[in-house]
Amino acid sequence: MLLDQGAQLAIYDPMVPESQVREKLDAGKDGSYVVCADAVTAAVDAQAIVVLTPWPEFRSANWHIVFDMMGRPARVFDGHNVLDRQLLEHIGFVVTT
Repeated sequence: MLLDQGAQLAIYDPMVPESQVREKLDAGKDGSYVVCADAVTAAVDAQAIVVLTPWPEFRSANWHIVFDMMGRPARVFDGHNVLDRQLLEHIGFVVTT
């Protein structure tokens, strides 16, 4: 798990309450992750974004703003192949599906 490897996670899911996210993560890892109120906040200084759900909100996100908030190289891992890869690559993302 990323937390076991020392990663700092910023988590956002529009359909899952923060309490449920925290319940699923190891309580001993407090401080290694933060649950964010929106996708843009989760992207601030991120090295990568991992899309694990097919929610429409991710398809319609303003990826230009997200890109501007991220570190470089900005990476997107699209686990459901729901994002517009051509658009993301045009913006400057390194995309993996």
